[in-house]
Order: sequence, then structure tokens, then C-alpha cells
Amino acid sequence: MPFVEWEERYLLGVEQFDDHHKHLVDLLNKVYGMFLLHDVAEGKLQEILDSLADYATYHFAQEESWMREVGYPKQEEHILEHKRFIYKLYELNKQFHEDKSYLTLELVSFLRRWLLEHIMSVDAKYGVFIRRLSPPGRDAGSREPGTTAGTQNGEKRPNEIVDFT
Repeated sequence: MPFVEWEERYLLGVEQFDDHHKHLVDLLNKVYGMFLLHDVAEGKLQEILDSLADYATYHFAQEESWMREVGYPKQEEHILEHKRFIYKLYELNKQFHEDKSYLTLELVSFLRRWLLEHIMSVDAKYGVFIRRLSPPGRDAGSREPGTTAGTQNGEKRPNEIVDFT
């Protein structure tokens, strides 16, 4: 049984980021599976932890690029959340490198809690923002760069600023 079952309520409505989140959940489930089996032999767990850190970094860079592009008003706070997570993940990974038996339920639970809370609260806000910029029936992640909802024939207009608190 997976540690995290993917649920529809985790969807942001931005296909690219929903796919990223699904992949992060899959990596988290792999870490948890190895934790349950005490499977830290031959670097398998280290490889998965490294993959999780690498993919999280990649995903955050993609999100942050989008936030800058669309003028998301809460991007500084969101980016700070990403930096805090990467730092914590780095610290946990460092501890694991020093003591291969370090993988604890506390670490795995932290990863789960952070990821789900981040998706459902922080990411959900920019998901709403991005969807409001996209024409109905079109994936928010597929819109042409520099255009917003309601533009026609490639015409660009300034992004609307909406308070998403």
C-alpha cells in the first residue's frame, strides 16, 4: 500500500505541474517502501533520495519560472517555501550520507506532510491564479508565453493582479 494515494483533490488544473506532483508522490512512495523494508543496501535508497532532491529542484525551477512569467503576486513567499524545503532536504540527505541507518519515520513523514500541505495550500493558490489566466477548455499550462486569458490573435495584455490570500 502506498504511503500517499494520489487523489483528485491534489490536482491544480495545470497539467505540467500536476504531472510533476504525481512524480514527486511516486518518489516519496519509493522512499517509504524502502523505509518499510529497511532497504538501504547498495545505494538504492540514496539513489531515490537523490532523485527526489533533483526532481524537486527541477520542479521548483519550473514553477518559479511560470510565476515570474505570469506575474504571480505571491511568488516571493512561494519561492521562500521552496528554498526552505530544499535546505531541509539537503540537511536530511547529508545526515543520511553520514549515517546510512538515518532514514526514520520522522523523515519520511516530514516529506509527506510538506509535499501534501504545499500542494494543497501554497500551490493551490497559484493554480487558481494560472487557471484564471487561461481560456476555458484549455490547459492552463499550455497557454502561449506572455499571453493571458481573453487575448486574441496573439494580442498581449498585462496580467491582472488578484489577491489570492
